[in-house]
Amino acid sequence: MASKKKNNFIRQNKIPLIIFTIAVVGGYVGIYLAFRGDGFLSAGKDLTKSDWLSFLGAYLSFVGTVAVSLIALFQSSYYTKVENERRLQEHRKKIQPIFFVNIASMNKQIEGTGEFFNPSDPSTYPKHNNIKISIENVNSYPITHVIVFDRYICPLLKCNESKSIVCAYYDTDDAKKWAKKLIVLTDDFERNEQGIPKWFNICYEDIDGQAMFQTFELKNFDGTPYYSLEGIHET
Repeated sequence: MASKKKNNFIRQNKIPLIIFTIAVVGGYVGIYLAFRGDGFLSAGKDLTKSDWLSFLGAYLSFVGTVAVSLIALFQSSYYTKVENERRLQEHRKKIQPIFFVNIASMNKQIEGTGEFFNPSDPSTYPKHNNIKISIENVNSYPITHVIVFDRYICPLLKCNESKSIVCAYYDTDDAKKWAKKLIVLTDDFERNEQGIPKWFNICYEDIDGQAMFQTFELKNFDGTPYYSLEGIHET
C-alpha cells in the first residue's frame, strides 16, 4: 500500500520533478563548461576559480536542502489530501441509508377501494395486476425527500421507518380504475412476464444534503422474486 501511494505521489508531481531534474543536470553541465580549461567566465578581481567552486558547493548544498524541504512539503500536502479524501469517503458511506426492500404483496385489492361482484359467478371476480413494495431505512441516519418510481414519497424517512407503495402499469385495469390510489408506471420501467418492474431507483438526500440514488434490480431465487441493491450513485 505504501509503495502504491508513493507511485501516486510521483505520478501526480511528475512534471515538477522532471523540470527540477533538468535544471540540476543543466546547471551541472553549465558549471563544467564554464570552468573547463580557461573557461569563458572571468573569476573576478582577487578571486580564483577555487573560490567560485567553494561558493557553488555551498550554493548547491543550499539548493539540495531547499529541494528536500519542498519534496517533504509536497508529500505532506499530498498525504493529507489523500487522508482527508479517505475520511470523507468513509463518512459519505457511513451516512448512506441501508434500504430493506420487500415485495409485500402482488395482485391484491388496493387499500381504500371497493368493487362489486357476484360471489356465485367467478367470472365477475375482480382481477388485479399490481405490486406492493415496502421500503425501510435500517441505517442510523435519516434521509430526506424520498422519490421512488419518479413519485415524491415523503419529505423525511427516519431510521427504522418504512413506507409502502403500490404500483401498476398504465395498461392494467388497476391503473385505469385507481390511478389516484397508486403509482402508475410507464414503459420507462421495464417489466418481466409477471408484470413486475425489473428495476427502480430510490432517490433521496443524505444528512449532508447530497442528492443520491440507489438502484435495485429484480432477481429470482427458487421462484421467489426479490430486489437486490445494484449500486449507490450521486446525482
